[in-house]
Amino acid sequence: MLPLVQTHQMVQAHHDSLGPLPPHGKPDYTFHYQRNSRPSPSSHGAGSTPRTFAIRTANQPPSLHRITTTFTRSHPSAHEYGAEHSLRRKTPSGTIDNGYDGSHLVSGPPPLKHMILPASSDIYPTAVVRRVSGSVASTHQHSFHTGSWQYSATGQISKMDHSVDALNTPPATPAVWGTGPSNMLMDRPGTVDGASLFHMMPQQNYQAMSGLHSMMGQGYQQPLTPAVYSPAGYPQPGTWREVGVNDYRSAVPLANGYSPQNAVVDSAFMPTQHTIHHGLPNSAGLGQSHPFRSPLPSRPLDDGFARYGHNHSAHQAPLHRLQALSLNSGPASMNKGASGGAPSPARFKERALQHAHKAYNDLLVYLGHSKKSQHGRSASGSRPSNKMVVYPKPPKTLATISSPVKTRPPTYAEATTSYSQHLAQKEANSRAAEVIGNSSLQINPYNKPNRGYHEIGSPLLNAKASLEMLSTLCEQSGWKWVDGMLLGGCLHYGLEHYEQALEWFKRIVNLDDSHVEAISNIAATLYCLNRQEEAEQHWVQAVKIRPSYLEAVEHLVGLLCSNHRSQEAVNTIDFVQRALRLPGSSAAAVRDHAGEAASDSDSTPTTTPTVQGLSLNTVAPGADGFETPEQSSPGASQSNSKQPGYGSSGYAIPGSENGRMILLIHAKGNMMYALKDIDRASEAFEEAVLISSGREIQGVQSLIWRIQSVLAPRDSHSGLPQNVVQQNLAMPLLLPPDRAKNTAHLVFAPSHGQLPGLQHVPEGSHRRSAISTTSNSLLSLAKIFQDSMSNGGPSTGLIRQASGVGDILALYYLSLSLQESPSTANNVGILLASVQQSSSQQVSIPETTPTTIPGIVPGSGLALALAYYRYGLSLDQKHVHLHTNLGSLLKDIGQLDLAIQMYEKAVACDGSFDIALTNLANAVKDRGRISDAIYYYKRAVTSNPDFAEAVCGLSTALSSVCDWRGRGGVLLSGGVYDRWHVDEEGMLRDVKTQGQGGGLMKRVVDIVGRQLKESSSWGSGALQEQTILHLVSQLRDAGSGLTDRSLNVGAELRKWTGKPWEGTRIIRLIERSTRAAMRCWYQDKHVKGIRSAAGYRRPRPPASLSIPSAPTVLPFHTFTCPLTAKDIRIISQRNALRISSSTLRSPWVPATVYEPPDPPRPHLNVGYVSSDFNNHPLAHLMQSVFGFHDQARVKAFCYATTASDKSIHRQQIEHEAPVFRDVSTWTSDRLVDQITKDGIHILVNLNGYTRGARNEIFAARPAPIQMSFMGFAGTLGAEWCDYLLADATAIPPSTLRPHRSNLTLQDVFQDEVDAETDDWVYSENIIFCRDTFFCCDHAQSADGSNERDITWEVEQQRRWKMRKELFPNLRDDVIILGNFNQLYKIDPTTFRTWLRILAAVPNAVLWLLRFPELGETHLRRTAKLWAGEGVANRIVFTDVAPKQQHISRARVCDLFLDTPECNAHTTAADILWSSTPLLTLPRYEYKMCSRMAASILKGALPKNAEGDQAAEELIAADDSEYEDFAVRLATSLRYDTSRGYGEGSGRLADLRKLLWKSKWTCALFDTRRWVRDLEDAFEEAWRRWVSGEGGDIYL
Repeated sequence: MLPLVQTHQMVQAHHDSLGPLPPHGKPDYTFHYQRNSRPSPSSHGAGSTPRTFAIRTANQPPSLHRITTTFTRSHPSAHEYGAEHSLRRKTPSGTIDNGYDGSHLVSGPPPLKHMILPASSDIYPTAVVRRVSGSVASTHQHSFHTGSWQYSATGQISKMDHSVDALNTPPATPAVWGTGPSNMLMDRPGTVDGASLFHMMPQQNYQAMSGLHSMMGQGYQQPLTPAVYSPAGYPQPGTWREVGVNDYRSAVPLANGYSPQNAVVDSAFMPTQHTIHHGLPNSAGLGQSHPFRSPLPSRPLDDGFARYGHNHSAHQAPLHRLQALSLNSGPASMNKGASGGAPSPARFKERALQHAHKAYNDLLVYLGHSKKSQHGRSASGSRPSNKMVVYPKPPKTLATISSPVKTRPPTYAEATTSYSQHLAQKEANSRAAEVIGNSSLQINPYNKPNRGYHEIGSPLLNAKASLEMLSTLCEQSGWKWVDGMLLGGCLHYGLEHYEQALEWFKRIVNLDDSHVEAISNIAATLYCLNRQEEAEQHWVQAVKIRPSYLEAVEHLVGLLCSNHRSQEAVNTIDFVQRALRLPGSSAAAVRDHAGEAASDSDSTPTTTPTVQGLSLNTVAPGADGFETPEQSSPGASQSNSKQPGYGSSGYAIPGSENGRMILLIHAKGNMMYALKDIDRASEAFEEAVLISSGREIQGVQSLIWRIQSVLAPRDSHSGLPQNVVQQNLAMPLLLPPDRAKNTAHLVFAPSHGQLPGLQHVPEGSHRRSAISTTSNSLLSLAKIFQDSMSNGGPSTGLIRQASGVGDILALYYLSLSLQESPSTANNVGILLASVQQSSSQQVSIPETTPTTIPGIVPGSGLALALAYYRYGLSLDQKHVHLHTNLGSLLKDIGQLDLAIQMYEKAVACDGSFDIALTNLANAVKDRGRISDAIYYYKRAVTSNPDFAEAVCGLSTALSSVCDWRGRGGVLLSGGVYDRWHVDEEGMLRDVKTQGQGGGLMKRVVDIVGRQLKESSSWGSGALQEQTILHLVSQLRDAGSGLTDRSLNVGAELRKWTGKPWEGTRIIRLIERSTRAAMRCWYQDKHVKGIRSAAGYRRPRPPASLSIPSAPTVLPFHTFTCPLTAKDIRIISQRNALRISSSTLRSPWVPATVYEPPDPPRPHLNVGYVSSDFNNHPLAHLMQSVFGFHDQARVKAFCYATTASDKSIHRQQIEHEAPVFRDVSTWTSDRLVDQITKDGIHILVNLNGYTRGARNEIFAARPAPIQMSFMGFAGTLGAEWCDYLLADATAIPPSTLRPHRSNLTLQDVFQDEVDAETDDWVYSENIIFCRDTFFCCDHAQSADGSNERDITWEVEQQRRWKMRKELFPNLRDDVIILGNFNQLYKIDPTTFRTWLRILAAVPNAVLWLLRFPELGETHLRRTAKLWAGEGVANRIVFTDVAPKQQHISRARVCDLFLDTPECNAHTTAADILWSSTPLLTLPRYEYKMCSRMAASILKGALPKNAEGDQAAEELIAADDSEYEDFAVRLATSLRYDTSRGYGEGSGRLADLRKLLWKSKWTCALFDTRRWVRDLEDAFEEAWRRWVSGEGGDIYL
């Protein structure tokens, strides 16, 4: 299972932007999975018109907050994935629990099975208030309450209830033709408020989108929406993905439309998930869509009127292709005659301008809801129409118009209706329309009556009439009336008269060549005329003239991004920042002032892309024609400086513009992240946060400190924060959601919980957008820090400053308090699930919601993770990632059935979500539902063919039931291994003939190769000079001066710098130093009688090294996967490294090494740690061992990490072991402390990489010597394992690493020379046993253990009787060949050999187990294909039997055919105990699992010539010899039934009798002999440790 860390993701719209839209009276929380609507790539060829830009049309007073405008471009959402996340997968016979390592909930980043994703669901503003239904209310102040803090906003807020229908939306007065009261000021006195005359209909609100839309992708809106873009929140739009720049979602392809945490985790970010949410309309009202799919309260379109008490005409901007123009004329064009006392001609012009403004507004509404406009053509008829919607801001003259007409104040419900709603409401409004119709609008100063606006005609006719009037007036003014020309140009633009619009705008520039609004509108018009280069030049000109005109900046940035010029877009923003920045205000300057090292966020990049020949990123203010605001418009600058909050952002802009600057800088951060400049991205996000904080916080570290300080538990006496929390980042503050939501109120208490930097931003949508963007910047910072912590590699600049879980949680808490989000809750849950609350921690942890789920301790990190997952689901009950992560948490604590339910809910939310499908497959496979698992794996692979976890899971599941169709294979060692491949039709193919591999197995092996290659770069660059000096100092304190006096550690470390496996080598060195330090302590205390003055400190990993990922194929899976020796070795090493890195960062690991035990007096204390002291094969094999120890030599301490199953095996071990401790509920630190208190000299790992392992215990190094045996048949590749117990058959000396000493630091530097060689596997020292290393206690416990005196004749009689009972219809002359392994151990090459043996021995049958049952069907089908019906019918399947019956009936088999790929292990001992001959093939020299049966067989044979001869006949050298041996032995067997039972003869019968005779004397079944040898090994290992000797041990 696996992680995703969320960042907010954008909405993919799925509707016709020009057609009528469905009403959205409530948020759309339904996931739409199969609807992968992908916008087509924009084309700007000769015959096409590009998407349009927003432009301005009228002058605005400096105090007005500008309305954001947008240019929108459709883009392909191409998903290009790189490396994948690692996902925990299951083995056919068990599970590698808790991550890739089998360790028990190790600390550090979340196991790579939780989803660390980008926000895929709805984001809710923390401040939400439900609106009381009723008629339209007047504007009033609403306070948004969450917890004890609030944000206030003017206006009416819509419901957020999921159950509200569109028709329940409170009414709004439409400002459209013939459907409601005109918002025009009327001349007729005494007119009643039009609002009271209407029966209201539900309305939809829509808004324009921002000029950053093309960069942010569809759904991006600004500033009316609450968020822009967070790293990996959605894929890089195809229109702005930089050529040559890889997709930043390089780590984990998670599903169609998805890409993770490795999410963080080699990259924990996920891109947009088109398959999850249907995009809501870009509406400013209820259910408003925004980049992160969150519905927001209704609010009016901000047209500049609402905040100043004027009637506001709420128009709507269509979603795609329709954008807003600018209605601002420049300061030079202010009409100074606009007053009630103005002369009649001037007043007429004002009326005409107002009427034209209204007509223009209605034109936008009409265009946005008419499908006709989609197919319309420009005035020239030369090309299809791509409309540019004009989003006007009224000229200042409108603000000064006086009218005797009483008007009602605008309300938030006063939103625009669709045209269809207009028609539906027309009848209900007839009487009111009549009243309004009688109140004619007087725009003629000569009092010529005009019809009511609703009677004038269609919006197109009204717009044309208004344009005609403006043309007349402009002509009368000699084309000097700038306001009229600006609005007239916009009307031409809206009517698609682009050439005429261009002419009108140019007239303004001819009068004033510095009129930036007109210049920007010219650029937008040129863009619609497909003259992009000229458009770009004009936007550059506007930015040069006035960098503070941020609309032009947004359009220029958007255009650059749409043309794949992201770096130039960043440079543009850099230029604007430098031009406007006030001295000493940058984030970098603040950090430098605070003494924190970080690179300047605006450092000039190495390359310098230019914009139309101008190098924006290198142009200093005032250079090359770029002017500062002071240079370009001194008067404007002085005016701006007098506005409220001027410079509060650190830039020369008024405080009302702080929100827009935040959005631009946040966008810059997103682009830098996409360009993989993570340092500069994080600095940009920090800058955005600092602007919101009012520049009163000195950098992100100061912010983190403040958050931790205000949230820290308080001393009951002084009331001050408990410093322990602040001083130890490894002890994070664990807060439940209700307390976390109060963070902003506490952090910004002086401003009553509101962000200080936004106090001058107007209430309403603008402020909410800035707050949301601040929340996203915090989320992005937290995510970048989490990635840095999880992915490893060097950290520089800002990233280096915050790497602890506590820092990351602090940022998440603040982000969540600014904007409630299920995605943030998801990320916090993942992080908290990884926090292992130490029993020794004295931090006050709040109680969470009581839970009855077993395995979760109240107040623990897991309990809080559960609380956050539940909290997130309360915000969005269909949040697929929350369901999936909650399922993973439940699986971790053993609640498999509950986990399956959660995964099923996730799949119900999104049927194509590959992570949920894969995790569900893993879980049901653990439950034994193999068929269901294969079904879900196949769905996951179909959803995402490149998802490594699904591909590998499917391969494992299919192999477990022997469904090999399409398996293919690999070319390994020239076809010596994995020779016979299977094609899609299920037929065999010889790789020696084909010369290459293919199929599913080849895909798996390729995935492994790619992942291992990538893993070599983990920690690359970590050995910077300062790190080397610090590490050398730590190693010296740990005693390297004593253990390695002649070693120049610093010089040796410098040789590793920049080399592959740099991080791995550092961890190895630290672990070796820990072991050496413990020995120094022992020597000082017990030999020299002194104590080191410096202590015995434990070196710590550099901060830049985090928890590495592990390969998808786990160590257990290498048993049946055809891999090279090097691949197998590195897979184990990577898993060991993950455990070590995680453990060494755990809060419970002390700063010093653990104190070594006292010398043996007289016995060694040996600890055995296992999860299998129950009814498990390991207990069956070793149950007598612990009591058999000679306590004068060894005292056994058993640490059972699982609860008792009350079996006889558990009871025997508990009774016979000198010390038995049930530690199943103990935390890691408690268990380690107990081991040290028990004075353990040698600690034995009986799990290895298997289910239930507690490998973090060994990684903490609580004992001087640590070894592993009996649990895992292979290398652990770990520094925390000193010895493996084996023999020369199981581990040939040729497979050992050449350098065999594992004592000093010098040894590490020396043996790393061999790191890249291919032919070795084992780094551990080996204890080579005299006989087999395998322990088998059957002589004490198995069936027949009390039959020492039975005769051979009785044995034959009993065996024949059992044969008749099992197979009553079997002829007497039939030879029974058998294999009782799980079916996953059978590979195509082996099965082919078995079929050939059956064909060569006509009287033979092959006895297999339904293990699992589904495998029988596939094997029978395959046998028919490969060998025909006759041979296939001689395969016999039986059910799996209970243990004792299984051992007893094994004697019925005549010859056991072992599986060469992965041998029988415990089953081999069972077979030999029944005296059945076993034929095996140690196929791989370097795989212990492939050689164990040979070792076990040798242990069962007598130590004489007869035994040696038998071994030669039963241990084959290759597949051909294996087949020959089987045929020869089977054909030699004859049964004589004359005495009433089958008395065998021939060589096979002789071998059975030989095994039966040596049963009570052989080494394999002599448990006491095995224990004595083990005690010898323990004593020799201890002697060598004390004396400082290394190397392997030969008993």
